[in-house]
Amino acid sequence: NNIRVVCRFRPQNAREIKEGGVPVVSFSDDMTEVKVESKDYPGQFAFDQIFDWNASQKQVFDYTANATIEDVMRGYNGTIFAYGQTGSGKTHTMVGDMESSELKGLTPRLIESVFSRIFQASSNFEFTVKCSYMEIYMERVRDLLNPVNDNLPIHEEKNKGVYVKGLLEVFVGSVDEVYEVLRRGQSARMVAATNMNAESSRSHSILVLQISQKNLEDGSLRTGRLYLVDLAGSEKVGKTGATGQTLEEAKKINKS
Repeated sequence: NNIRVVCRFRPQNAREIKEGGVPVVSFSDDMTEVKVESKDYPGQFAFDQIFDWNASQKQVFDYTANATIEDVMRGYNGTIFAYGQTGSGKTHTMVGDMESSELKGLTPRLIESVFSRIFQASSNFEFTVKCSYMEIYMERVRDLLNPVNDNLPIHEEKNKGVYVKGLLEVFVGSVDEVYEVLRRGQSARMVAATNMNAESSRSHSILVLQISQKNLEDGSLRTGRLYLVDLAGSEKVGKTGATGQTLEEAKKINKS
């Protein structure tokens, strides 16, 4: 039940550089505390770990994800999610560029690590991996692998816990097959342009990997689930320039 909170700072974007912006944060030597030297909103904050704008995707992965993978492979559930305002780098951190060994984010690295462990496991174990992909848009659960299912109910049962009824689950047997699920789902996500980002995610997306392993010697079975969450941008609606439908989306994003 260990929860860790990690803070990652992105570099300045082109607009901030053009406007002459300068960083207003400084970090402790052990990178666990940040001091915000702002006239309007000064403060000091502590985290389990801080990554500055020079941190690589691999460094973030090594610290945040390895323990979670180990727990899931032992039959526990694990969740990693990114929270922050639009343009802060959530999707870059969670997904990144899947075609780049340097820039790919937590999700592709986690997927690769899971299958690497499966392929290296003892032949006494038989593995089954299932994948589902959903988004919460306007407070409705929508299946990204079968988008016609755009208002799925959430149920809770003693044996299954909390689950989404009717959500499509796809059996996957390799990294590439999960990547295909990711691409398929991402193409169906709700996005829109705002003042904060040219293509802002308007929904929370959740990729679920269910990993079951059967011990062929004693017949025992254990199942772990890995939840990878990319939250929609959260910020004051007045800053986004959102109107109409996009404004209503922003209200629901902040509410959910």
